[in-house]
Amino acid sequence: MRILFNIERLINPSQEEKAALERIVKTRLLKKHEHFLNEGDLCETIAFIEKGSVRYYYQLEDRQVCKDFLLENGLVCSFGSLFSQEPSTTYIQALEDTELAEINYEDIQELCKSYPIWNKLARIIIQEQVIRAEKREGAFLKDLPETRFQSLVAEHPTIFKRVPLQYIASYLGMTRETLSRYRNKLNK
Repeated sequence: MRILFNIERLINPSQEEKAALERIVKTRLLKKHEHFLNEGDLCETIAFIEKGSVRYYYQLEDRQVCKDFLLENGLVCSFGSLFSQEPSTTYIQALEDTELAEINYEDIQELCKSYPIWNKLARIIIQEQVIRAEKREGAFLKDLPETRFQSLVAEHPTIFKRVPLQYIASYLGMTRETLSRYRNKLNK
């Protein structure tokens, strides 16, 4: 289970603690274009991407706006919905056939009560999510579009092979034409 490999990079659970986690993890397969979560639904699970990719997006009246992408090792969840127990404001959709290791939030809470080491992991995950969100917000407020493009390519070198251009352009806050110019410039 790939999820344990990644967890062991952050904390060192005992065999008993690993077994407790393995008991609550379920495999979930999403087909390309299938939704993990729809706007208006309550998020009740957290999932780790074993294989595949997803996008987060908002559906506006006249278009979709891509909020984020996650590839392998990404953590899939509408944290706002999960923690507030209010309906999600975003959609989460598989961009390709995707395999998830999924855990119900109630099971996570019980796991954390029984095994304090999982509380430590939860804190680390929350910290990482807050830092990631702050960096993205800062990039949109401070960075030029070309800088955002370069950062995305550096962070995800294979993104253009896996994610449709219109989603990448939306995520970067630019038109497809501008994105194509930056890509052509990069490929020269």
